[in-house]
Amino acid sequence: MSAQPYDLVGLGIGPFNLSLASLAESLGGLKKAFFDAKPEFQWHPELMLPDATMQTTWVKDLVSAVAPTSPYSFLNYLVENRRFYAFLNTGRSVILRQEFEDYCRWVSRGLSSLNFQSPIREIDFKDQSFQIRLDDRTVQAKHVCLGTGLQVHIPKVAEKYLGPRCFHPKSAHLAELDVTGKRVLIVGGGQTGAEIFLNMLRGRWKQPDRIHWISRRPNLEPLDESAFTNEYFMPHYVKNFHKLPIEEKDHIVRSQKLSSDGITPAYLLELHRELYRHGHVERRGPEVIIQTNRELHDLQQHGDIFQARLCHTVRGETSPLACDIVILCTGFQSRLPGFMEPLLPSLGMDHLGRPLVGENFQMDWDGPASNRLYAVNFSRHGHGIAEPQTSLMAWRSACILNDVLGCDRFPLNNEAQGFLQFFS
Repeated sequence: MSAQPYDLVGLGIGPFNLSLASLAESLGGLKKAFFDAKPEFQWHPELMLPDATMQTTWVKDLVSAVAPTSPYSFLNYLVENRRFYAFLNTGRSVILRQEFEDYCRWVSRGLSSLNFQSPIREIDFKDQSFQIRLDDRTVQAKHVCLGTGLQVHIPKVAEKYLGPRCFHPKSAHLAELDVTGKRVLIVGGGQTGAEIFLNMLRGRWKQPDRIHWISRRPNLEPLDESAFTNEYFMPHYVKNFHKLPIEEKDHIVRSQKLSSDGITPAYLLELHRELYRHGHVERRGPEVIIQTNRELHDLQQHGDIFQARLCHTVRGETSPLACDIVILCTGFQSRLPGFMEPLLPSLGMDHLGRPLVGENFQMDWDGPASNRLYAVNFSRHGHGIAEPQTSLMAWRSACILNDVLGCDRFPLNNEAQGFLQFFS
């Protein structure tokens, strides 16, 4: 067992805990460590398509919102990599996801507190500290921040068929995909579904016979990036949302879906132009069918063929569809990792079994108040629509670190509020 307890240990090293580690680096005397099973920093590498962009401005990087002079800012990344002026000339307000991952990887190489190739096996609480069991040792921590990210959501009707021909795009099967002469069904009308569809139409995985894309939504709906909608992604909104009665929050979050889960307008325009070229100018290539108001009602496999049954969500009618490959662009869900099992009886949950998370992102638990278990990206139901997004990650990291330190090391109350009064 480690003889040196840490003040703060992070479990998982995605962008959110990387933001926390970057800000914590400036805090002298704070003993911290972060652990992850991956060999190096990676961020959805399976979905790193060449045209995939962020949905948040690059100014909202790991640190700049609360520490603009930090050496771990995106601007410093550009300067250190000798492409500051070249980047400015692109005129981009958002960057490619590939560049964001490279930026994060660059930051990770400069942080001594990160420990990759360190799978977390179990966490428990004993002897007045959290005990984190790794493969080769157990480390102790006064406080812990859980940042293991979302897990893929698979429709129940497809679970038993998962493999090289039926898969979520966040899997190794996408890189190995060859759709030559195949009938492909793409399920899901969000940004990932659009990216898979457009890249397939352009022949990234060779030439299919048919591309059939379905969405439960009534249209291919755009991400709402308008100015007043973006006030959902301001600290004062999150603070006020958190104070609302729990029974009011789910309805509000559902009503705001397109502020975080639509297709970017620029990508929709690019998609429409490609469909026009394919269907009206070249008039060749795979058959293309796009159906909205449809959901995957059932899926059966007969030999090498899948028999899907699609349900019209308005009329209630179902129709059969034969296909060779099914790509499930069905999103992600929040789920506590298995290594949390020893602590589950200690955690406070809401009526739907979701963790209760306090204003400063500390999980409700029945252990000592002097030991806190923080969670990032586990409280959309508590903190609002911004919680899974990168938009407020620097501010959230600063909230956590101020709470750990018991003082306002990062100034968080000097930001002007928005123009809308949502809850007052």
